[in-house]
Amino acid sequence: MPKRKGFLYEWMCDKEHIREAIVFGAKDKHDRRDVRRVLADVDGFTDRVYDLLQTQTFTPAQPKKRKIFDNSSRKWREIEYVPFFPDGIVHTLMVLAAAPVFLRGMNYWCCASVPGRGGKHALRRCKRVIHHDKKGSRYVCKMDVHHFYHSVDRRKLIWMLAHKIKDKKYLKLTWEILQTCEQGLAIGFFICQWLANFYLEPLDRYITTLDGVKYSVRYMDDIVLFGPNKKKLHRARKAIAEYLQKRLRLQMKGNWQVFPLKARPLDYVGYRFYRDYTTMRRKNFLRFTRQCRKVRKKIERHQRIAYRTASGLLSRIGQLKHCNSAAARKKYVDPIGVRILKEVVRNESKRRQCAGKCVLAGGAA
Repeated sequence: MPKRKGFLYEWMCDKEHIREAIVFGAKDKHDRRDVRRVLADVDGFTDRVYDLLQTQTFTPAQPKKRKIFDNSSRKWREIEYVPFFPDGIVHTLMVLAAAPVFLRGMNYWCCASVPGRGGKHALRRCKRVIHHDKKGSRYVCKMDVHHFYHSVDRRKLIWMLAHKIKDKKYLKLTWEILQTCEQGLAIGFFICQWLANFYLEPLDRYITTLDGVKYSVRYMDDIVLFGPNKKKLHRARKAIAEYLQKRLRLQMKGNWQVFPLKARPLDYVGYRFYRDYTTMRRKNFLRFTRQCRKVRKKIERHQRIAYRTASGLLSRIGQLKHCNSAAARKKYVDPIGVRILKEVVRNESKRRQCAGKCVLAGGAA
């Protein structure tokens, strides 16, 4: 067993690290009132968080609930959230302290909620496997974990953490935060994203030992396996379902699929992977065309383009770069011009950057 990591709580009790956590945690949250209040007095709130940690008087707040519509999966999700001070800052601080521990044993093709390993990372893996090893990717097995976040066994999770972290103060604080979640892990907690990936780390290692699985990729709880033999993939799928149930106390969804890639494409991380080319998912492409028509009408009428509209369309255009989309770019993007959209985003970014510098300067004063 590798050497366990200690002194994480002491690492958290450092004002420079607390300040770093405040700036990192406030990224893309400047529209929240509680975040702006903290950024207006960074040094003052740094001292307050330091006192809470140093005296061990921090008590996790009970999270509030809110329903949001997830555009990627097209369904409503109930998320839990806590105030930025002190809970959000402490959550970020705990992740920054333990990130090297989490990354040490993490599978390279474990994607989602890991810096540098998002949907693009999973996309690169699928394209490389499908386009360059036709025999090894002849059959595909696609599966999902049923209610993954809410089904995580918290006691087992802490037991797994204790095998890598020996800091009792850090483990105690983690357990207190998990106790505030209604069940399992909370969707919306920054630290829970990392704990979720850590919980499935043994599964990633187990998949690499299965016969018939030549390649695999996992995007949080969505798992895709590639192999040359259909029967062996079915056996691997059954072994994974048994492992999930017995070792991790999780259930596999009943909508798993094993199919030949020649018959139909793989629909994964927003794209459709065919044998010789890749396209954007139909629903995403439909939203992209609607956004293009909306922006084109505004340009023709000499109307102002909102920052949210411009940044959203630029994001969709960025998705086109990773698939076969020459005809779509010529038909929808070229008449608009990317330069206009980038100018809108650039001006808004400059405005926000100036506002952020003023806030930080005021906090440091």
